[in-house]
Amino acid sequence: MTVRRSSPILRLLVPLMFLIGLNSCMSFRSEMEGTVPPGSKTAVALPPVSVFFHFTHLVQERGLDVVPKIVPPRKGFRDIFGESMKQLTNVRSFATFTDSDNDIDDAGRRALRDSLQRSNDVTVHFTYTRQNTFSKHVLASIVSYGTASLMPMGYSWEYIVTASVTNSSGTVNSTYTRKASVTTWYQMFFLFVYPFYPSEVKIEEIYLESTGNILAQIGQEGILKR
Repeated sequence: MTVRRSSPILRLLVPLMFLIGLNSCMSFRSEMEGTVPPGSKTAVALPPVSVFFHFTHLVQERGLDVVPKIVPPRKGFRDIFGESMKQLTNVRSFATFTDSDNDIDDAGRRALRDSLQRSNDVTVHFTYTRQNTFSKHVLASIVSYGTASLMPMGYSWEYIVTASVTNSSGTVNSTYTRKASVTTWYQMFFLFVYPFYPSEVKIEEIYLESTGNILAQIGQEGILKR
């Protein structure tokens, strides 16, 4: 019986693919820009109002996307919003609507969105935008794969959260913005560090902190009123 020996190329390729498969990451987030310290103002006591919360989730790769694209909300967003709602004290009732990329072809959904705005005392429109630079991410990918993940490479995403408060007729009363970024570093030996620095936790922190802080400022300023 003849025993076939593997070629030297195959013997090198197997451990190389194993090392690439070990590639893992660790993530860090920046401080939030635009936050207002808790209790910086005395909350204004106002009569309860009905509020329409309108959500838009966008993603844009600068250098590839000419305009931001509408995407579904991130996993767990309902829980994040529910926790953030605890910052408001004069909401009698509320309704929600999340934009979809098919709304441009769906007259029924557009009519529902407009009717919700008219039928509630106040509309709070949250826009969550996730941005990166396409050229930087491509370059980082080339270096990472070209060095078999031996050289650490970082990928950054910027998160911009804006909120506009309008009355039932559509007049804007106030706007708010929060910004933060998450940088994820990839390298095969980060496999042992990843459980302590997952990107999912950092991103959720940004969503919760930005949404909660904006709603806290809205409550302190007494913006939610007829």
